[in-house]
Amino acid sequence: MPTPTDRTPGTKTIFGKVFSFPVMLGMFLVAGAVLTSRYRLPDPDLWNHIAIGREILATHTWSSTDHYSFTANGNESMVFEWMGSLAIALAERVAGLRGLMGLLMGLSALQILLIYYWANQRCRNSKAAFVACLLTLPLVAAFFTLRPQLIGFSFLLITLICLERFRQGHHRAVWLLPPLFLVWVNTHGSFMLGLLAVGLYFASGLVGFRWGGLTAVPWTPHERLRLEVVSLLSMLALTVTPYGTRVAGDTLHVLFNAPIGMSNITEYQPLGATGAELQILLVLLLPFLLAQLVYRPVYRLDELAFLVATLYGACVHSRLLFVFMLALIPLAAKLLARWVPPYEPGKDRPGLNLAMIALLGFALFRIFPSTTEIRKDVAEEFPAQAVAYLRQHPINVPMLNDYGWGGYLNWTLQPEHKVFIDGRSQLYEEAGVYGDYLRIMSVDPQVQVLMRKYNLQACLILRNSPLETFLAAQPDWQRVYSDKLSAILVRRPLAVSNR
Repeated sequence: MPTPTDRTPGTKTIFGKVFSFPVMLGMFLVAGAVLTSRYRLPDPDLWNHIAIGREILATHTWSSTDHYSFTANGNESMVFEWMGSLAIALAERVAGLRGLMGLLMGLSALQILLIYYWANQRCRNSKAAFVACLLTLPLVAAFFTLRPQLIGFSFLLITLICLERFRQGHHRAVWLLPPLFLVWVNTHGSFMLGLLAVGLYFASGLVGFRWGGLTAVPWTPHERLRLEVVSLLSMLALTVTPYGTRVAGDTLHVLFNAPIGMSNITEYQPLGATGAELQILLVLLLPFLLAQLVYRPVYRLDELAFLVATLYGACVHSRLLFVFMLALIPLAAKLLARWVPPYEPGKDRPGLNLAMIALLGFALFRIFPSTTEIRKDVAEEFPAQAVAYLRQHPINVPMLNDYGWGGYLNWTLQPEHKVFIDGRSQLYEEAGVYGDYLRIMSVDPQVQVLMRKYNLQACLILRNSPLETFLAAQPDWQRVYSDKLSAILVRRPLAVSNR
């Protein structure tokens, strides 16, 4: 039996690993991620996911037609991201708005820790990985919003980490991928990015060569067979959904069959449409490109292919900028490792690290917002006061609503109120509603004809928007409610009856 003296070094080793300097750096990144996500809870798509998740919890079924709107009611509408919606709805059921905020902060923390681990795995220098993550955090954190997309990006990072571990000789790591894809396909359409990553990794090992700064290491027959089996099982996992194989094709269907949504929704537009993000990216990218000319680093075929593919994706659709950052950060960390000295365990001070981690944890606990604070943040972007008015003065007629508010109305007023439109752009585009909505909101010359087409008798829209100004000037419309954010207008016979 070991004596207490014999056990002491082991105990210190465990303590030193748990509260090491790299762990403390990770806690600093968590603090940064949590702070940046603190005010990012209000998101137009969030409320729809809660409403859908609530329905699944209540009925234990998956809807196949729309019943949230009066414009596309009965049209085919499948709940492709049902696991993501269910997770969000459960958080809201357990702790309301604070539960949603806790889930957002937790997923944001997980995201930055996965990125940190991914970068450290590639550069073998925790300090360089920390600096690379810290420099890119302002850009990466822009994607920390409470949607299934955030969970999907975590799955993408886990996929990249498993593939890299396989490359480094840990061959069992890739067996995690088939069950991961099974959950992923039911959570978010970003599983397509996971397939891209697996495909690039596999293809990059089919040949071996060294050409300038580009290298490819061939797979052994055993490695190739294992990757083929894992890839096949992952593809089969994509069919295990409430809707069979249809979920797997939905992402491509949206990309190629939603021209109106692609040209009007900001995150689907090219990178240049988001000026602030483009500026930050250029500040980060230019030094990286300059370093390529000076130091001429060597890259593996798979990492360069992933970088180029994601750069193209980000240029075409700005929402893929996050994925490009996942390709860029580990390469930037490898460059930074030239100047940043590596971590030296012998110089570590676990006690000091523990104190710093505890201090950061206490600070994060203190900044966690109250329900009142969260409601105030939500009310600045969504018509909370107008909804309170509608609850006291129900308007049971077809009502136009702002596109970004449809999900919020589904969350607060369903099932009594049916919306005109919400964030499910593909559904409304295929029904012809989305194009009509854009024409109505821009006060098209045919606006009156289009409003009669849907028998619109009321509107809940942005205060001082072009349509609100136009209708307020019409003799048959009257503003019955307004605040600094929203306005409710109704046709005059209805306005008189509601007084």
